[in-house]
Amino acid sequence: MSLYKVPDQFYFRLHHPRPRFKSNIENVLIYMASEIVQIGSKPKAEFKQRLNDSIRMFPGNLNSTQKTIDNWRTEIDALFALIQENDQNLEPTYRAVDLAENQDLVKFFKVFCYYFQYPGGFVKNHVNLELINARINFKPAQYILTMLFEAEQKYGIRAGVTKAEVTHCIFNDLRVTRDHRPPLDTWDLISSHGVEYDWTGDVIRYAGDFLDYLVQANLLIRRPNQKYYLNKAEGAAIQRFIKPYENDFNYYNKIESLIREIDGNAFSEDEIKRLMLSKITDLENEWIRYFNTPLSDEFFDTDVISLVTSESTNDSTDTIDLSVILEEIADYSTGNIGSVGEAIIVKHEVKRLELGGRLDLKHLVKFIPTHFAMGYDISSRELDGGIRNIEVKTTTSSREIHFTRFHLTPNEWAVAESYQDRYYVYRLMISKESIKLYILQNPVRLYKEDRIKALPRDGMDVTFDSKSSGFVEELLV
Repeated sequence: MSLYKVPDQFYFRLHHPRPRFKSNIENVLIYMASEIVQIGSKPKAEFKQRLNDSIRMFPGNLNSTQKTIDNWRTEIDALFALIQENDQNLEPTYRAVDLAENQDLVKFFKVFCYYFQYPGGFVKNHVNLELINARINFKPAQYILTMLFEAEQKYGIRAGVTKAEVTHCIFNDLRVTRDHRPPLDTWDLISSHGVEYDWTGDVIRYAGDFLDYLVQANLLIRRPNQKYYLNKAEGAAIQRFIKPYENDFNYYNKIESLIREIDGNAFSEDEIKRLMLSKITDLENEWIRYFNTPLSDEFFDTDVISLVTSESTNDSTDTIDLSVILEEIADYSTGNIGSVGEAIIVKHEVKRLELGGRLDLKHLVKFIPTHFAMGYDISSRELDGGIRNIEVKTTTSSREIHFTRFHLTPNEWAVAESYQDRYYVYRLMISKESIKLYILQNPVRLYKEDRIKALPRDGMDVTFDSKSSGFVEELLV
C-alpha cells in the first residue's frame, strides 16, 4: 500500500506553539489563570518575575531551569492569551479572569477552538507573515466539525478521522487551508483512500494537538481505534461552530492598506518584510482583545448533562450516572456550572439527612439565591439539628483534574469567620469520568492553624491539601 503525500505544489505545513505541559494542561491552565489574576496589573518586569515565581511553585517545577520557566510563561502567553498589555503594565485578560473565577475548562477550550485560526495571534509574527504570503485563511475547528457533520448527514454513517488523516488531508494541504476545498470533498478523499499515512509523531503533532483540544472542548470524542468522532451530546455547540462566525479577525482586511502602499512603491524584499512584520506586530494587542471578546453566557457555558452523557472510553462500573441525577433536579440550569453544582449539593444534603434518619429535617435544606448576599449557597442541617451553611465551588473538565484551589469573596470569608464550625466549603469537581467532592469545615480556622493556604485578593484565594485539611465524601445522590 502506498504512502499518501500531498502534491508538492499544495504542501504547506501548519504549526503553532506546543505547551510542554500538554499532558497536564487542565490543571496547569486553572493554576496559571488563578496566578495571573492574583498578580493583577503590574509593570512588565514585575509581572514576569512574579509569574515566573508562580510557575516555579507548580508541582514538579521547583528545580526546573530558568529557560524552562520562561518557556512556560511565553507558551501560556502565546497560545492561550491570558495576558494583555495595558500602557506599561501587563494584566490578566477577560478569559483569564473567567477561567479563574468560574473554573469551566470545557467552556474555555470551546472558546479557544472557536477563535483559533491561521493566521492568528496564537502563532509567532514571522509565522503569520509566512501564512499571509501563502494566502492561508483557515479555521480548523469549523472545517473539521463541518466535514464530519456533512459526512454523517449525506452518508448516514458515523464519521471518524485519525490524526494522520487530518494532518495530511487538511492541515498540510493548501487546497484546504488556502483554496477552501468543500469539507465534504475532503471527506470523500479521506474515505476513498487505499493508502497509508505517515504517523511519525513530529509529523502529526500539530493536527493531533488540535483534535485533542476539540476533545477537551467536549466537541469530539476519541475512541480506541484512534479515530475522533462528533460528540452527539454537543449538537447545539457544534452548530455554532459550523455556522459562519459573526465576528471575524481578518488579517487580510487589516493589512490591505499596507499592501496597496507596497504595490505603489519600489520597496526591496527586505523592506517589504520589515513593513509587514511591523504591521502584524501592531495587530497583537488587537488580536488579544478580539480573542477576549465576551460571548453571551448561553453561547458556550458548559451544559453538564452534555458533558457527563458524552460517549466515553471509560468502561468503569463505579462511576456515577450524573445525567440521571441532573435530570431529576427541578432547578437545574444548563447555562451555569455554579448553579448545577449547587443543585447537586442540595440533593446530596437531602440524602445525607435521610440516611442519617432525620427525615424531619430534609425540608429545611434550601438554596439561597445569590442576590440575598448571605455569603453561602445552601442552608442545611446537621444530624443533631444544628445549622450547616455551605458554599459550593464547582469545576468542570473533560478529563479528571486535581485542582484544590478556590476563591472566597470578602463577604464569604467574613461570613465563614462569623459562622466558624457551621460554615463549610464543598469543593465539587465534575468530569466525564468522575465526580469528586471535598469538604472543608471552618476554612478560617484551618487557615489560622496553617492547614490551608489563603492569599488576599478581593477576598481570599484558598489552596488546600485534602490529606491535611478537609476530607473526601462520597456523593450521596
